[in-house]
Amino acid sequence: MTQAITSRFVRLWSLILCGLGGCTSVSIDPECPSELAVGESGSVWANEKNPGEIPTYQWEAIPPDTGTFADPAAPDTSFNAEKEGEVVLRLTASDGLYLAVGECHTVVVASVDVAVSLQVDSDPVVAGETAILFCSSVGEAEAVTRTLEQVDGSPVTLSPLSEGVATFVPTEVGDLTFSCTGSSETGRQSQPSLATVSVVAADDDDGRTPRPGRG
Repeated sequence: MTQAITSRFVRLWSLILCGLGGCTSVSIDPECPSELAVGESGSVWANEKNPGEIPTYQWEAIPPDTGTFADPAAPDTSFNAEKEGEVVLRLTASDGLYLAVGECHTVVVASVDVAVSLQVDSDPVVAGETAILFCSSVGEAEAVTRTLEQVDGSPVTLSPLSEGVATFVPTEVGDLTFSCTGSSETGRQSQPSLATVSVVAADDDDGRTPRPGRG
């Protein structure tokens, strides 16, 4: 009985010492983005020195209403910013005997707009000829990825040339509608930008009025 009590006392004292920064068995040095905008997410990670000996992790945000974690029990996860202000991201790690607590700091600022504009040639495209789509970033935050896709009309194959730029060769007469959606480096999404391309036959000289693209 005395041995069991002594063991529990040693374990409790070890936890207290580690909570005060006095243990060496568990070592973490959490890192996180210095700044995020409301609605954005950023990676956070533990920087463990001995990950094989740390079975449990727990992230928490202080104040708690500033955001949430994708997986608060994972050493490497992401923090989703939800409210403006300074936030402390605290990570507690334990190997079952020792306890370590580390912190990093993030400033959550007002939401930053991510926007894109899809441009197409205002003249009709002749069936069988190559047409081009160009999607540019026009928001306060850069859209580092821009996804082009067709949303209406006879299916065509888009051939990417570079980020936000693609070509296609229509084979049928009619209107084709395309969409571009942008994403910032931290994952914030833009609203889709739509544009319509009119396809005419090679011998079409009926004076058909082209439909301009809509950004």
